[in-house]
Amino acid sequence: MRVAAAMVALVLAVGAARAQAPADPVERTILDLDRLRFAADLRADAVALDSLLADDMTYGRSSGAVDTKAEYLRSLGATGPYALDSLVPVDLAVRVFGEAAVVTGRLIVKLRAQPEPYTIRFTDVWARRGGRWQLVAFQATRLP
Repeated sequence: MRVAAAMVALVLAVGAARAQAPADPVERTILDLDRLRFAADLRADAVALDSLLADDMTYGRSSGAVDTKAEYLRSLGATGPYALDSLVPVDLAVRVFGEAAVVTGRLIVKLRAQPEPYTIRFTDVWARRGGRWQLVAFQATRLP
């Protein structure tokens, strides 16, 4: 039942986000990349994430731990403390600064290892390097 509710929420969130798609093509590209990353996170798709994440990416977890790209990719999987049941992006906003872009928003996260979902506020930093956008930093703060 909870999984079905989470899927409905994801469909509604994606539909609402598409309805409010920014007019700027770079902003649309960045939001599309962020959504691809969320989907790859949910599937624990290390191949897709390896392409989206810069080699020097850092991830500031809501626990306070900081992961490198390699550590983050090793933490993926269907089991373990970070295995996801659902990941719902909410209130996404993007700002572009030349060769960099910042995405802010909230994620409703349901880990398999925890009984209830929780919400984080996040900041993603994307950089265009060699003609392609990659995530260089991700910071998460758990909300009360």
